[in-house]
Amino acid sequence: MKKKMVFIISLMLAVTLVFAGCSNGGNSKPSEQPGNTDSGEKAVEETIKITAYMSSFGDDPKDTELYKLWKEKMEAYIGAKLDIKWIYVNSDDYPEKVKLTLASGDTPDIMSGVKDAEVMFQFGNQGSLLDIAPYLDEYAPNYKSYLESTKFADKSMYTPDGKMYFFGDGFLNDTGFSGSAYPSLYRFDIFEKHNIKIPGNWDEFYDAAVKLKELYPDSYPVNSQEWPKFIDALALSNHTKNDIYWNGEKYVFGPAEDSFKEGLEFIRKLYDEKLLDPEFLSQSQDQLQAKVTTGKSFMLPIAWGGWWEKYSVPDQGVEWGAAVNPKNEKYGDQWVLGPALLGKTIYANYGIMVSKKTKYPELIVKMLDYQYSPEMVELMHWGVEGKTYQVVNGEKEFINKNGDWKELSDFGMAEPWTRQGFVFAPQNYSSDYIRYKDVKFFGDGKIEEMRPQEGMGKYTNPETAIAPYEVAPVLRLSKEDEAKKAQVMTAVTTYVDENIYKFLLGERDLSEWDAFKTELSNIGDYQSIVDMMNAQISK
Repeated sequence: MKKKMVFIISLMLAVTLVFAGCSNGGNSKPSEQPGNTDSGEKAVEETIKITAYMSSFGDDPKDTELYKLWKEKMEAYIGAKLDIKWIYVNSDDYPEKVKLTLASGDTPDIMSGVKDAEVMFQFGNQGSLLDIAPYLDEYAPNYKSYLESTKFADKSMYTPDGKMYFFGDGFLNDTGFSGSAYPSLYRFDIFEKHNIKIPGNWDEFYDAAVKLKELYPDSYPVNSQEWPKFIDALALSNHTKNDIYWNGEKYVFGPAEDSFKEGLEFIRKLYDEKLLDPEFLSQSQDQLQAKVTTGKSFMLPIAWGGWWEKYSVPDQGVEWGAAVNPKNEKYGDQWVLGPALLGKTIYANYGIMVSKKTKYPELIVKMLDYQYSPEMVELMHWGVEGKTYQVVNGEKEFINKNGDWKELSDFGMAEPWTRQGFVFAPQNYSSDYIRYKDVKFFGDGKIEEMRPQEGMGKYTNPETAIAPYEVAPVLRLSKEDEAKKAQVMTAVTTYVDENIYKFLLGERDLSEWDAFKTELSNIGDYQSIVDMMNAQISK
């Protein structure tokens, strides 16, 4: 279920609106754009022909009610009719084909991007893409507001000489909480039956596991999903990561930190005492589900929140619930996985490109900017009040009479947890998390029913729970430096992964940690890469 959702979201991220017309000519002045007149008289409505070059997953949205309403609103906004020619490219082939298109010089007006900003910067520097920076003040007030509220956008979105070659992927979180879909999950019925405290920290987590092992000697109380992994939970609570990461002040290499070793030591302790399922690193999701539904395991330190429903068997009394991940008191509040940042933010490694050759630079920048407007974000994610959503007690909720989201799919909103694919618009967290069902969530000594993200947001502090690397500056390394980093870190990461498994499974003793770090340095000079990245920040 979780993999499917992540895949769907990835697809919807890639299938975005692109208007592109293989057109020639230089940039026209604002007075030459549709909707502008020198005399002040009302402009004669005209039809603008543009072509959309986009990744496709087989669906054509043009006959949906949502698309028609979007087009109507967009035409009213720009003061011109749109004649859009759509060029669909299979999603698997798109990354390479768009590069060939960019290299050909015969570029469409707008192209959906690839999840590699370096490609977009490369072709921008080569003259294929429009520098949208000069148009922001006059034609992109909505998008500019996202940029201004995104930390390090000045480094992440611009070239060193101040050019911007794509509209970055937008995210909006107006819920008031920065939730996460990855809490801990526990067998609430078993914890309640034996009066065992839901853990708030790792000491309590260990004590609960010991107690459950005593009560159910044939069980392994603790288990782990295929992803997120158990080590992820410890890395978050110990304020580290299994790679190079931004710690709020500089880049560091997590696996060389003592805090990372401490996480391994805790997992190894559970493993040695048979509190942790010995197959936790190799089992499939189906194998795990069979165990957690039949009393073989009762505790998952980190998991996708939606799994509680799959793990529960109501007619057999098996009831799973959620709680905030355990924290390590030594490091303070735990970081959370995949937090929803508050307000407006830009994801700097994906976006929409505009051709340098377009006849309508101002118009297209204005069109794309409109996608970041509150009106369009609401339309694309919520649809129309009374048709796809309703307001109950002052809060929006989707209409879902039969439990099959038919109201949304009929309108053209097949996947209510993400933005619609044919129009590039910021993702809206409020319409995402609402897709989840309520779960029993433990916090502040009591159990309440709420969505997992709400619980994670309510019982964590966004000022301390969001890891620094979630808002890190995005580095734009040179081609040579990027190649050097890849060469060194591929070998280093492989060696780290191999030895983490050995340390966790008892194939290597943790007393050899210092020797491991020496070996790691010999495998690859990771510190030189860390230093190189920090040097980029100071420029």
